[in-house]
Amino acid sequence: MSWIILSVLAGLFFALARVVARTVLKGESNPLAYTAIHEFVAGLVLLPMLLFGFDLPEKGITWLFFGFIVIFVFLCDWLTFLALKKIDISLYQIVIQIRHILILFGGFFFFAETLTFLKILAIVIIIVGVAIAVYTKRRFSWSSGVILAILATISIVISFMFVKITVNDFSEIALASFVLMAVGLLAFPFLGFNVKKINQEMKLNSKGIILSGVLFGIFEVFLYTALKIGDVSKVIPVTQVSLVFAVLIGIFFLKERERVPQKLAGMFVIIVGIILMNFV
Repeated sequence: MSWIILSVLAGLFFALARVVARTVLKGESNPLAYTAIHEFVAGLVLLPMLLFGFDLPEKGITWLFFGFIVIFVFLCDWLTFLALKKIDISLYQIVIQIRHILILFGGFFFFAETLTFLKILAIVIIIVGVAIAVYTKRRFSWSSGVILAILATISIVISFMFVKITVNDFSEIALASFVLMAVGLLAFPFLGFNVKKINQEMKLNSKGIILSGVLFGIFEVFLYTALKIGDVSKVIPVTQVSLVFAVLIGIFFLKERERVPQKLAGMFVIIVGIILMNFV
């Protein structure tokens, strides 16, 4: 299976996981408790898939890289929740598009990936498409929320770089499973080791957490496999197709009618960028 198909599938399952979380989770949900359980469940449901491929690292340093992945993924999740308490989701979605620029140059400097005009153009088109789809008439200003969003973006970019290195000495399924469970466990101390909060979250959202966790776990496997065989500077921008799937699901299944022409226009621009990326 090619990297672009794997990237598109990753985008699809990411969108499905987020749609489930948005529609099933109740407003009383504790974001940190949800993250801890969701990530752990997502990793747990992948364990049976290890029967199809379970290779532990041969190099000791790979475990160090694994630790860095866990730390930076957790930092991204934590900083994201802090940011979303201060800025709205549309501004957050626009700010985090800087990850494509960081990944473009990260791939060039660390993995000797090509830096061509067409690749840059494709990334710019995808970023513009996202901005069109999520833009609302709000005045942009530098704030602590924007800074937190940038820090979250830097964290996830660093984690992608370590995944690209690690996945060559670690089976994709095992890596995804172990990272997710470790991130879930790492979040537990930040809840004050409060088992009651975990139990409350499970009682409130058990079905949503399990279903979203399954979908998110599958997303991680597709993403890690795509990163193994494709350029990180191509894979990550293409996974932005998740916004396309989210828009379509919102319009046709959730009956969302707000800013439909704008969302469709952004969706079309994203698709153009992804098609162009396939020919880079």
